[in-house]
Amino acid sequence: MKIVIVAGGTGGHIYPGLAIAEEIKRRDPDSSILFIGSEEGLEKDLIGREGYNLVLIRARALLRKLSYKALSAPFVSAIGFFQALRILKSFLPKIILSTGGYVSLPVVLAGRLLGIPVFIHEQNVLPGAVNRFCHRFAKKTLVAFAESLRYLKGEVVGNPVRRKIREASKTTALKNLNLTQDKKIVLIMGGSQGSKKINETVISAIESVPAGLFILHLIGNRDYAWVSRYLEGKKIENYRALPYLHDMADALAAADLVISRAGATAIAEFLVRGLPMILIPFPYAAEDHQRLNARVIEQKGGAIMVEDELFTPQKFIEILGQAGLDYAKMKAACLSLARPEAAEKIVDLIYG
Repeated sequence: MKIVIVAGGTGGHIYPGLAIAEEIKRRDPDSSILFIGSEEGLEKDLIGREGYNLVLIRARALLRKLSYKALSAPFVSAIGFFQALRILKSFLPKIILSTGGYVSLPVVLAGRLLGIPVFIHEQNVLPGAVNRFCHRFAKKTLVAFAESLRYLKGEVVGNPVRRKIREASKTTALKNLNLTQDKKIVLIMGGSQGSKKINETVISAIESVPAGLFILHLIGNRDYAWVSRYLEGKKIENYRALPYLHDMADALAAADLVISRAGATAIAEFLVRGLPMILIPFPYAAEDHQRLNARVIEQKGGAIMVEDELFTPQKFIEILGQAGLDYAKMKAACLSLARPEAAEKIVDLIYG
């Protein structure tokens, strides 16, 4: 079967697309998969690294504040629509699968015009504006959270997670990362592009981390230079900073606790690993959707949510030192919420 997967912008849209593509190829080795992404996102790196065919079109988010980009967005997306139309006519897919984001709009509309069945997958509790608009054109709408059903009609399948993350061995991960099991490992990350606020807070307090913990800190390429300069000459034995990890499987398998933004795809990966979370929603995320993601996990016992402005160096150390942080209880809650079979369920529906 020929399938187009529209996945672009951030890792939150791209990684679910990759997980679904992986399952399609596992189930149907003769399938032909074409990714369509945007010229302005991370897909050139992330999708290209996995070896899938990728074509890029013009697309731009419809920003809410007045700017050149906001004014030009409809015209850029119109160009993307005609590019998508040409690509779809040439490739002739049987199915279009969209993981949302601004690049999906021109492709879904072009697919609708050509009569190609569209499946839409929404990762967040609060569906994105593009998916809320496009789901009316979809053959089937798939959602990660039951709470999303109050916003649109669909089927709850969970967020697809790549097999290497689901199946990674903790023992192997510790060996690969040159870590030991004598300390609890706290993974700190700010999403695919990093978080300046989280980085500044952690770095300010890093010399006060309680004994018995090891901090594995994924800085992000943007901030890595200044963090490296700040740490130069300091000897902090229970801390390691890395700019980025393309293979997150080892980091997630090794960790005992994660401190992170509340992107839905990252949360899905934490859940399948049974990884207790401290979630710090990005306050400027579209329609504050990260707070809704975090609240759902917190209410069900898998996470503690900390507001961005309250995540101070003092709060960071306080969290790490909490004797009442029940790792086992939070781990059990995470595993009860996880949907490790999400990719398989989605492919069942596509081929059904």
